[in-house]
Amino acid sequence: MQRLLRLLTLPIILGLLDSCGRPYAPNPPTTGDTYRPVYAAYSDVRSIQTLGPQPIKNAGKIYRKDDYLFINDRGSGIHILDNRIPEKPVKLAFIAILGNQELAIKDSILYADNITDLVALNIANPLNVRLVKRIENAFEYSAFPLATNVRFECADRSRGVVVRWEKIAVENPQCYR
Repeated sequence: MQRLLRLLTLPIILGLLDSCGRPYAPNPPTTGDTYRPVYAAYSDVRSIQTLGPQPIKNAGKIYRKDDYLFINDRGSGIHILDNRIPEKPVKLAFIAILGNQELAIKDSILYADNITDLVALNIANPLNVRLVKRIENAFEYSAFPLATNVRFECADRSRGVVVRWEKIAVENPQCYR
């Protein structure tokens, strides 16, 4: 019995070691979606404005605070709606925050991301939103599109900050995700 165990030990160990190869990674597609970054200057990105009501284009997270709804429009800002009559919410304003994906509210302060920055806005008066504080470079710079298994033109930080990715034909893109 011990002899059989000794004879089987080596093949079992070799089999286990052989299974520890490279993880499977699919080859990048040669055709299909290709993305190119759209750049803006940091000074333009860091401008936050309160505008009149806007159409909701890419609804994200919804936050309710007192009689108001705050609806994230992914990539562009936050809509403020009067929700005193829940069956008929009324659009009041739009806070233009380029690159915004997330929001949170504590007391009368709305926290939001602004590409790489964290901003705190006073929303005590939703029609007159004021910037309270900005923490620059609080978040990682996203140098690739959200889509996966796609080729894209590599981002170049010297050209500004990437505000969005557009789907187009790029000849021989060098990056893949």
